[in-house]
Amino acid sequence: MENEMTLNLEDGYGSWDMMDQVGENPNEEEEEEEEDHLEEDKKIKGKRRWSKCWKKFKIIGEKLPNGRNNVRCNKCKHTYSIDLCRSGTTTMLRHMQVCSNGGAPVTGNRKLDMIVFRELIGLAIIEHGLPYSFVEYRRIKEAFLYANSSIEFWTRNTAVADCLKIYEKEKMKLRNTLNEIPGRFCLTTDLWRALTVEGYMCLTAHYIDSDWNLQAKILAFCKFPPSHIGAAIATKVLALLKDWGLEKIVFTITVDNASSNDNMQGILKKQLRKSLVCNGEFFHIRCVAHILNLIVQSGLNVIDDTLEMIRES
Repeated sequence: MENEMTLNLEDGYGSWDMMDQVGENPNEEEEEEEEDHLEEDKKIKGKRRWSKCWKKFKIIGEKLPNGRNNVRCNKCKHTYSIDLCRSGTTTMLRHMQVCSNGGAPVTGNRKLDMIVFRELIGLAIIEHGLPYSFVEYRRIKEAFLYANSSIEFWTRNTAVADCLKIYEKEKMKLRNTLNEIPGRFCLTTDLWRALTVEGYMCLTAHYIDSDWNLQAKILAFCKFPPSHIGAAIATKVLALLKDWGLEKIVFTITVDNASSNDNMQGILKKQLRKSLVCNGEFFHIRCVAHILNLIVQSGLNVIDDTLEMIRES
């Protein structure tokens, strides 16, 4: 028995045969067979293969008369016929990139839906603040052409039209969402001027959705030329509310303490009184942040002379 054991060990089998005779977990046996096969695949013409692709591929059968080998992916079972001496492992490495999630490999140029592709580029322009001329950049065109040779290029004017279509689509989706809200909406609005002295208005709606989460959606961000008097602001806000269909379900509006806003909320209250809660008693909310800013500025003005003397001393 000892001689038989010695003979087995010298032949390179040893404990593996002994464990096979005792009986092992079938899964472990399969793993051992795969490891043995992997080791065999790694050695061709006495050379050990170090590429990571050999952990995912194995060679099937002997080398073909044309010098190629059949290699098969262990995950998706896709088989390639490759001349390993000339092509190397490039094909298998590319396959691993598309097969990492279990999907089938993609070969060649797939059919490109230009409408979907243009919409994706439009979304990228909007989200990342890219110029409309982005689609006309020479290097971008080269990259698109490399990705798919069947691509049809478009101009900046078409990109503008695509972005407007996306805006209208998203506006319709938001309109449908707001129509399903059972409660009322609280509004905030503000005006400011850019460096070019152009005026702008922003109107935002705040509400609680069906899952009891606080939501805030910008209803309008638009140019608002002078003069910024209360009547003009009230007319613009009322027009925006009617456009969204929210004029009958408003609860409050929050604005800063400018005198024009006091006039604006008074006009809006008269226009919406029949639909407001408690005849608009809680309609006008003054901005707390603006009030705190006024308090701090007033306090700094009181000690301004003292601070100046301290700095100059």
